[in-house]
Amino acid sequence: MSKSAEVELTQLKHAISYLVGLLEEGSLVDRYDKNTREEIASVLQMLVSKVADLPDTIPEHLVQAATVRSIIAAKEKHAEIHLSEEEENLARHMREIEAAASIQGHTLGEWERVSGSKLEYQATCRDCDGLVYISHASTYNLLIDGCVRGQA
Repeated sequence: MSKSAEVELTQLKHAISYLVGLLEEGSLVDRYDKNTREEIASVLQMLVSKVADLPDTIPEHLVQAATVRSIIAAKEKHAEIHLSEEEENLARHMREIEAAASIQGHTLGEWERVSGSKLEYQATCRDCDGLVYISHASTYNLLIDGCVRGQA
């Protein structure tokens, strides 16, 4: 006995929704890293919404194209989120280094982008020429403990 397409679709939507929740939560699929789980969950959510908007008589190759578009859209969304997180980390590192430099008596010049990089910057103390470097992932403080104005 076969079930109706509507029942099958409803059950499939519920199953996908539940799978998305499990992927986001992570306990049953912990061997995948968090970013991979989130990207797969995003693909599934987008796929359900794209398929829901397809006409009844659409050819199979266009359904496959909707799948590819879902994967690409999820990848782009994930990349945007990742870049946003990296930019937030970069801004936090800038503030932390500026505060530490100020406490040590340094006066940092403008942040300059490191050649060939998008998320790496450096600044030099205007008084002692000491250097600080930051990226979204790390900081390097090459300033002396107390600024010796003009004696470096």
